[in-house]
Amino acid sequence: MRNKIHNLSRRDLLKFFGVTVGATIADSAAWPRKIQAQSGKPIIRKNARNVVVIQNIGAMSPPECLDFHENKGTPNDLDIQKVNSDFSISKALFPNYEKWAPKATLVRSMQENGLVHFAAFYHSLAGRALNPAIMREIPAFGSVVAMELEKERRENDVFPTFLTIDKWNIRCSIGSGMLPPRFANIDLSTANIFDTFGNESGVTPSVLARHWEALNRLSEVSPAGKDPIGEKASEFDAHYRYAYGLLTDPRFRKTLALTDEEKKRYGADTDPGAAKVGLALLLARNILTADAGARFIWVSNSYNGSNGSFDHHNNMFGRGALAPKGPQLSMYLGAPRLDRALSNFIEDMSTMPGKEPGKTMLDETMVVMMHEFGRTPWWNSVGGRDHYPYCYTDVYWGAGVKPGRVIGKTDNNVKVTDIGWAHKEQPMKDHIASTIYSALGIDYTKKIADTPSGRAYEYQQTAPLGGPAFIPRTAIDELFV
Repeated sequence: MRNKIHNLSRRDLLKFFGVTVGATIADSAAWPRKIQAQSGKPIIRKNARNVVVIQNIGAMSPPECLDFHENKGTPNDLDIQKVNSDFSISKALFPNYEKWAPKATLVRSMQENGLVHFAAFYHSLAGRALNPAIMREIPAFGSVVAMELEKERRENDVFPTFLTIDKWNIRCSIGSGMLPPRFANIDLSTANIFDTFGNESGVTPSVLARHWEALNRLSEVSPAGKDPIGEKASEFDAHYRYAYGLLTDPRFRKTLALTDEEKKRYGADTDPGAAKVGLALLLARNILTADAGARFIWVSNSYNGSNGSFDHHNNMFGRGALAPKGPQLSMYLGAPRLDRALSNFIEDMSTMPGKEPGKTMLDETMVVMMHEFGRTPWWNSVGGRDHYPYCYTDVYWGAGVKPGRVIGKTDNNVKVTDIGWAHKEQPMKDHIASTIYSALGIDYTKKIADTPSGRAYEYQQTAPLGGPAFIPRTAIDELFV
């Protein structure tokens, strides 16, 4: 195997190691130079040192999970428990709910216009609706976070500010866009990175260094004094050097040092998925504990790819021969799989010491569990629920979020009856991005004036193509008050 590694290209090398880098338009002449404040006086809280986003790929069904409403098709074995006066949950689906549900605040009035997975997931990562005309220049909003937090990086910060875990396993690619490549995400794969670096038989730093040197071939084909493949060479080189620095730093190998007991606690030992959510959340926990520069971590609960285990168009509660096929899991399997990893992640974060005296990691870290869209309040003819735009639920923990509350109410998941905040419009993913910006101390009302297309890039749009007529420029401040 190691002889084969010697012959890999740089990109293949990093992919083999379970590390990939975000895409970019790679045009330094188009990099923005003018960042301007806009009108208004937003509340910039700066109450989080870190942010972890957990994206449940495929969109977990609210009626059975986070906005429970019994109806004709509801199974009779869900064992419904009351978390608080506005929040009931199935103990059969979430057996460890007591570790995470009382600490959570739910936003039930979310809306999503994009009803295909690619568009909705793009909206999640970009913090704005999909606009195909300019999508190549639009960065993931995590890249904007990385750019804004660049001034806070320390000399010994080797990990990139923006890290993703198992984004490789979904069908949506978005990188740093028009921003410099160093602000792109580096993606870690739970499918192979632990085997490659997390045990004695894996690739050692010395072997990596030798192969890195062997693969540094651009200069061999370059005319003297000239960039071998134009301006893109130095930009891709920035990616590879970033990844190489990450892989060879001893703190990174330490993040992979997981015990069998930890893997069992998080359910990774029995997870059949190509992307294991238990390993992903263990990795996120350890990366934050390492305090080596990563501040924004995006975890994709993507299981076996495609549209994820929660894309329940049929046999949502099927068992045996009636269980969903392919990348989907029955709710009886998919929800407990998430619950086991999530419950122990929140428990660990709430007991591990933070950076500041007297604070826990959860005190310093905003955790967001988000979805692509809702699912129909009615069952279809094959025992599933289809995509639904009008309401769904996301969940927040930590970093000043007031726990134990529900923002917004629905009428049996059909429509929103109480939006729950100070605007007549429903909250959208744009507002999640602004909430994260605010929590990290970033002014979400800024805009980048000179972009490749000539259209100003607003950190949060108010009138996007592909969205509603107007989106209020605001964070979800009700989470904190």
